[in-house]
Amino acid sequence: MSYKLEGIHFMLPTPFGNDQSVSAQSFEPLIELAKTSGCVGVVCLGVMGESSRLSDTERVLVMETVLSMSKARQLSVVVGVSSESIHLVCQRAIEAERLGADAIMVAPSRLAKPNDAFLLQYYTAVHDSCQIPVIIQDYPAESGIFMSPEIIAELNSKLSRAHYLKLEDSPTPPKITRIANLTGDKLGIFGGLGGSFLFEELQRGAIGTMTGFAYPEVLVAMYDSIKSGNVERARKIFYDWVPYIRYENQPGIGLAIRKYAMARRGVLSDATVRPPTPSLDDATISELNDILNNIPSIDDL
Repeated sequence: MSYKLEGIHFMLPTPFGNDQSVSAQSFEPLIELAKTSGCVGVVCLGVMGESSRLSDTERVLVMETVLSMSKARQLSVVVGVSSESIHLVCQRAIEAERLGADAIMVAPSRLAKPNDAFLLQYYTAVHDSCQIPVIIQDYPAESGIFMSPEIIAELNSKLSRAHYLKLEDSPTPPKITRIANLTGDKLGIFGGLGGSFLFEELQRGAIGTMTGFAYPEVLVAMYDSIKSGNVERARKIFYDWVPYIRYENQPGIGLAIRKYAMARRGVLSDATVRPPTPSLDDATISELNDILNNIPSIDDL
């Protein structure tokens, strides 16, 4: 099966000004970075985009802005529509399709007692509400819901447009293998988690990644190297960048680290995050700068 969305997708942060308002014009350099770095698309309104801290009006502003800027650059756009409510997630899916999204990304709703029957009901409802591909997001650290390889395979089998999975349930490489053994080539699996396991994920059969890693050029270079059979080049790039990959992928402050790194490299004008997302203290900034000063230059990729 060929996968239209195969490749590296840049998960966009939502830019804020000092007054905490959404800075729509600040998406421009981020989306330009996605294009020039070789990404095939962008993702908005995910965990990286602080979607749970946005109003409905702000969500629409983000979607309209990202879709306009991305389509002008021939980039695909995936929109996160996750919600605790089946009704609301369906409304968001309809809205994303109406505005021009290429696909939607959906994490499972939180449940006091998770069960596969409800997961099937939930994903069937959102799938049937629109006519664009559905990306199942398996991120239990955020959703609180564990999805077995078996239920993921069942969703893929029963829902004709559930073509993709964004897998962020560590350890991801063995879960890729278990799922692929059940689905064959009917499900395209993306990594995430800041690219922490991308080197291994690609060799296990992942078709790319969707993450907000602040240096998407690194992930594109790894992906291109693996696809061309140059595993040694991919390995070197990965090991060269592990110090930053490790530091960026810290629970709690990872988003603030990414925004700081993006501001430092000039693609984000303000590193503001919305509370209660924590900001960086001076010691963390010092450690981060030390890492960034000692990793290879992007120009050397």
